[in-house]
Amino acid sequence: MKGIGSTQPVKPMPHSIFIRERKAETTRPPELIAYDIDSVSLANRLVRRLAKSFRANGHDPETGRRWFRTKRSVFDIYRWQQ
Repeated sequence: MKGIGSTQPVKPMPHSIFIRERKAETTRPPELIAYDIDSVSLANRLVRRLAKSFRANGHDPETGRRWFRTKRSVFDIYRWQQ
């Protein structure tokens, strides 16, 4: 793919994957767990598979994010375009 008026190919925007613990009393910043993923479909697949690796997991239709539960807490996991 080439950019308009350019001879240089357009690189797809890389994606990152973040997790954030859901805790009402404290707000911690999300943690980066993967970056420079070139394909949006690959990034989405990784998010889905990581969430599904936990017994308790799901999809939040309001936010479009996946979540998973550990013994101690619930986490959101999501893709972000860099």
